[in-house]
Amino acid sequence: MTMYKKIKELPENQKTTTVVLLAMIDEKETRAGKPYCELTLSDGETQIQAKLWNNAKADVKVEEKSLITAELYPKEYQGALSYELFRYGPAPEDCQITDYVIKAPYKSEDMYQEILNLLRKEIAVSDPEKLDLIDLVKNIYEENKENLLYWSAAKSVHHNCYSGLLYHTFRMVRSAVMLSRVYPVDRELLLAGTALHDIGKLSELETDNLGVADYSVDGNLFGHSLIGCEMVTKAASKNIYDEEKVRLLKHMIASHHGTLEFGAITKPSIPEAMLLHEIDMIDAQMYQYEQTLEKLEPGEMSDRIFGLGGFVYKKLDR
Repeated sequence: MTMYKKIKELPENQKTTTVVLLAMIDEKETRAGKPYCELTLSDGETQIQAKLWNNAKADVKVEEKSLITAELYPKEYQGALSYELFRYGPAPEDCQITDYVIKAPYKSEDMYQEILNLLRKEIAVSDPEKLDLIDLVKNIYEENKENLLYWSAAKSVHHNCYSGLLYHTFRMVRSAVMLSRVYPVDRELLLAGTALHDIGKLSELETDNLGVADYSVDGNLFGHSLIGCEMVTKAASKNIYDEEKVRLLKHMIASHHGTLEFGAITKPSIPEAMLLHEIDMIDAQMYQYEQTLEKLEPGEMSDRIFGLGGFVYKKLDR
């Protein structure tokens, strides 16, 4: 099989032909009202948006969720790297689409089981009688397991990959376990809230079997925090749970974005909710650092990263 350049290997200010997965086509308009397309492209390691000028979506002669040959032109624009697509067409037959899908670095089933195992283990150690919320988490997970195993956490920015939602939650639960040993918090509430904080993304986003996500109608209307609270209310109505615990669990979900400016329904009012917000921010930003560092050489500075509001430097090897 022919080896094609990865996106990070493409030289700037030069047209280079390679093979990529065309995940999504979004039609947009210039300020002058002329149509153009923004294509989401992946090489299995990196995902980018590339502009195809002077084309409506109906004019694009290749299908979404297919492999294509793409002549890409990377260039710096307003302090960041942007891409233009020129010529394109079907990919060679020997290219396999699974090689171009970005996936979480752990097996989905392993992450799923470890999340539930950590919750059982950590709460049992703290207080064997306080399992109400853990049972609630387990019931919601089991009901949604098929989707949880591959759902993306976002359309873009962080954990926007196959099983990205589970990967994001998996790392956050592990962080929550450690912080619950440092600070005097309700461990059951912190771990349950962490496990369910983004559960509403199962309805906010529509994710295909390649891990490509876009917003659903309900996602645009309500957002995942409100949807997640409703999922907890529905699950809690099927059994007898401590009403105060369920109320605080929903507050964790409602406030995990921290401030109204960033999409929270309300601000954190309990220490567990504050910790959840910080854990969420840490993992989202660490993912962006990790993804950026993979593209850099030692001693190199990145372009401005939108989700971080700054630059990333890869330290020299010593």
